[in-house]
Amino acid sequence: MYSTTSVARTEMLANPRVVRLRLIVAADACSACREAQGDYAKDSVPDLPISSCSHPHGCRCFYEPYLSEIYP
Repeated sequence: MYSTTSVARTEMLANPRVVRLRLIVAADACSACREAQGDYAKDSVPDLPISSCSHPHGCRCFYEPYLSEIYP
């Protein structure tokens, strides 16, 4: 709720220029995170950390925005 990732997600979802979110995973991600990797509509973005993540260092996924425009 107050994590950096959660705050970033909330801000991206509120931004009208962000049309979709991409879930990015580490190169050595677990199978659960690899399955979640991909592009999502704003209303279907999974929560982070991935609850079924089994990596020894925990979930290291993050969100990347798709923008409708880059410059104002």
